[in-house]
Amino acid sequence: MAEPKNLAELDGSQSVSALGLRWAALRGMLASPLILSEEQRHLREELLRELGNIEQNFVSLQSRNAMEISAKIDIAKSALHEGLQSGQSWLVSLLESIQTDLHATSAKPTANGSVRPPVSISRAYQSRPEANGAPSGDETEAPAA
Repeated sequence: MAEPKNLAELDGSQSVSALGLRWAALRGMLASPLILSEEQRHLREELLRELGNIEQNFVSLQSRNAMEISAKIDIAKSALHEGLQSGQSWLVSLLESIQTDLHATSAKPTANGSVRPPVSISRAYQSRPEANGAPSGDETEAPAA
């Protein structure tokens, strides 16, 4: 952590998922009893600054799916929880309600009527070269399953 450059700014093409992982890792480090000791005060302060920077970076990122929207809501709930004064817990409850609504609306019924949880899996490729009608020399024709 001796780098002066903000870790959240190292890659200009950040995603909500990547920042979410960094956020969770920093939160885990900050919960460590070793970091809470007085000898680690400087490191703890640096981790808190980095955590704040990461939380601010979520504002500029667009979520790609329901899971990333939910992650942004988790970040907001966590930040609110730490800064709330008595009588303001309704804000966290509101965010939890929005998150529940999001999961309910993004769940899609399957052919048998059951509800699938929200999942977004993107393929790393669009089409295989063999799919364009030009089979490679080492493949044999086999019926599709």
